Amino acid sequence: MTSRGRLARYSLWQFRDFLVDRGIAIVLIGFLWGYVTFEPMRRTMGPAWTGDQRSPVWGLALQFTSAIVSLSVLIAVNGITSQDRKNGYYRFLFSKPVDAVAYYAQLFFVYMVGVLLSMLILSSLLHIILPAFSILHFLLYTALIYIAMGGIGFFLSVATRYDWLTLAAVWLGARIVRGIYGAKNDWRSKLVEVLPPVHRLDELANSLIGTGKAETTDVIWLLGYGLFFFVLGLFVLRWGSLAD
Repeated sequence: MTSRGRLARYSLWQFRDFLVDRGIAIVLIGFLWGYVTFEPMRRTMGPAWTGDQRSPVWGLALQFTSAIVSLSVLIAVNGITSQDRKNGYYRFLFSKPVDAVAYYAQLFFVYMVGVLLSMLILSSLLHIILPAFSILHFLLYTALIYIAMGGIGFFLSVATRYDWLTLAAVWLGARIVRGIYGAKNDWRSKLVEVLPPVHRLDELANSLIGTGKAETTDVIWLLGYGLFFFVLGLFVLRWGSLAD
């Protein structure tokens, strides 16, 4: 087994890979999306544009930032383990005494740091035109969604080759199914309770990004859900086969 110190030093290479393969794309997509969203409105409103929470663009800013976080996490965890299997890289990576579980666990958190730094850049730019927008609150929301959504994505990447498509289907499908059956007082409403609480994301984003506060139950449920599937993914890595 490789030493923890050597594996920790390898995190610099993992971060470099994130930057080249995913980080630049995340920042560019977020910047261009934000530019086409806010710049026309800023020019149209002129002096009426304000940077406080009473601004008519405040609600749009919360929706935009919430969406860009979900998209960024999807990009970050896409193929986090399955890409190495599909391309056969695992044969090279683990031809040396490297613990696959430790390697991919570290990769997951290195990518989390990468996503947080990407969101720091984007939120700093947004803060310039909307001074009331809290960078700290936004990063807290980003960390929460990365663990919740990324934990599920990590497990799916271990379990299937089509992890990004499956994760998108699970994340969006859970929202649709909860919207249809969640309010019904029957067995189906009880059954959908096991799905990710994505139906609460809009309210959570408005509250956490906007004020820094959130329902404790929602936070615990999202964190617990993501961490459960992350650990489950590590378990499958430990006892399963890396080869497809």
